[in-house]
Amino acid sequence: MKSLFRIFLLFFPFSLFAQTAGEFPSLEPLFSFKDGELSSEDFIRSGLDFSLCPAESDEGKAVFSQYKALEAQVKSDSFMAYSEEERGEKILSLMYERVLRQYSLNQTYINIMFQKGTYNCVSSSVLYAALAKAAGLKVHAVETPDHAFCTLYLSDGRKIDVETTNPNGFNPGTKKNVQNNGRSSRYQIVPKKYYMNRHEISERKFISLIGKNVTAFYDEKKNYGMALPVASARISFTEKENIPEEEMKAVRVDFDTVAMNFAVSLDRQKKSDLALDWLDLVENRWGKALNQPFYQNSYESIAYNCAANLTNEKRAEKAAELFERRKEKISTKNRTVIEEMIFYALIDEKTKEVTADEALSLIQESRKSPEGKSSKIARKLENLEEYYWAEKAKPFSKEEKFLEAAKILEDGLKSLPNNRNLQTIRNQNLNNYAVQVHNNFADLFNAKRLDEAEKVLNEGLKILPKNGTLQRDLQILRSRK
Repeated sequence: MKSLFRIFLLFFPFSLFAQTAGEFPSLEPLFSFKDGELSSEDFIRSGLDFSLCPAESDEGKAVFSQYKALEAQVKSDSFMAYSEEERGEKILSLMYERVLRQYSLNQTYINIMFQKGTYNCVSSSVLYAALAKAAGLKVHAVETPDHAFCTLYLSDGRKIDVETTNPNGFNPGTKKNVQNNGRSSRYQIVPKKYYMNRHEISERKFISLIGKNVTAFYDEKKNYGMALPVASARISFTEKENIPEEEMKAVRVDFDTVAMNFAVSLDRQKKSDLALDWLDLVENRWGKALNQPFYQNSYESIAYNCAANLTNEKRAEKAAELFERRKEKISTKNRTVIEEMIFYALIDEKTKEVTADEALSLIQESRKSPEGKSSKIARKLENLEEYYWAEKAKPFSKEEKFLEAAKILEDGLKSLPNNRNLQTIRNQNLNNYAVQVHNNFADLFNAKRLDEAEKVLNEGLKILPKNGTLQRDLQILRSRK
């Protein structure tokens, strides 16, 4: 058994159905199964359901017929006459005689196991557990991070592991005589190398491992239209049994991971608002996701991207609406980041709809608010205010009313002291004014209209007494008088 998202199936015996473009995948279970204790036949029926081969289908009926023949054999009087340990070992031998031919790491489907004889630890262990139950044996399923097998409980208190992926896997670690031609014998020991971090699991969790592998395959293919109904079926199937809380948590985490993967796929298409709508649907159908780091981090990333996408599209009001609905699901740190992004975007959009004076008033008021006092937003608001002071002065500069433009920029510097850009633009306008005065002076001076030239120059020097160009003009004028 492989962990979720590491599974790559070798066989693909059925059609691949993706969800219709523009629609969300179904969150309803692919199939439903009865409540209560499972019979040996139920192991195979539910295993077929998770294998996407319903027992009611023609293929499923054929497989179930094969299984029933095996079950009849282990229920026979002659077979039941064996001791519990003998029955346990003979069931494994029977599986290899009648069904199992070749181990394949990722072949988890019950129907393929019967049709082609290929199997992995999950499919072969489910078959063993079903036949053992039919033979009156007590078997517990065992899971490790990368493997699944069975443990046979004997009436005398002994427990025997059964490694179903090996024909000699009954009681692994013991030496078996696998060949005796009368002249020589060959022995084999199946090592206990995959049994670290083992824990027993419930029957339903055990059978649902087939669905886990199937879900992982479709998830890898990004076919969420198939992956999610199977993952939903695992929740529905396992919650019908009073299984340990940690098992239900593991099944739900597997589901949440696939559901989030679909949301991430939408997010990467810049459909982050749809991704959040999807996650709301998931919560409405199956309750809140378990707070594992992957899910929470992904949710917050999508929420941030949603706000960024909408604000970039100049839809800050929509971003604010979506954020307000979901802000309680976001950590305080990221909530602040998103709030600041939307706050600034709202100001930016509103200022574009009004006059420069109205924009400046709105910005200055915003700078006084708690949100506007954060260092990041304060810098952005200052840059925005700087822009509108420059915009307010621009028409006067174009009309060569340089003093009026400089006066506006001086007012801007009262609000934004030491703003270098405003200082530069103001100085440019003052320099342009000085050039304007010089040109007027030169025209009058050259026309020998010295009194008028002196008046123009003195007016300019009142405004710019230290301007070098105007001071030189004054010296020239004095030398002629």
